[in-house]
Amino acid sequence: METVHGLADEPGFTLVTDGPHDGELVARVTGTLDSAHGPELQASLLGALRAAPDRLVVDLSGVTFFGSAGVTALVWVSEHPESAGKGVRVVATSRIVTGPLEMTGLLLRLDVSGMPPESVPPTDPTGPAVPPSA
Repeated sequence: METVHGLADEPGFTLVTDGPHDGELVARVTGTLDSAHGPELQASLLGALRAAPDRLVVDLSGVTFFGSAGVTALVWVSEHPESAGKGVRVVATSRIVTGPLEMTGLLLRLDVSGMPPESVPPTDPTGPAVPPSA
């Protein structure tokens, strides 16, 4: 188990890893994920990804604020070259997290579980291709 904290002089986040168990390493994140903590969050998630044998599970159940830095970090770690051959799953149990993921279209792109019923991933908003009118 490893604990990583955000900046000492600002309220931030805590990341605690658990595992690996059955090929998964769980990174439980609590606290505030805002622009002041983006680089530390990305570095912490990369460290967890490197330690994950098969899959990194990012549990955001304890997040109290989820800003653009959190969104950016999830995309960054899921598309990082070191994620090749590994899965990245996000556990999001509140609208604090699922709201921004829904607004940015990431509920369709990321493997997200644990969502509240009102956060069902939408269907592809672009719909089927429509030929131009003649």
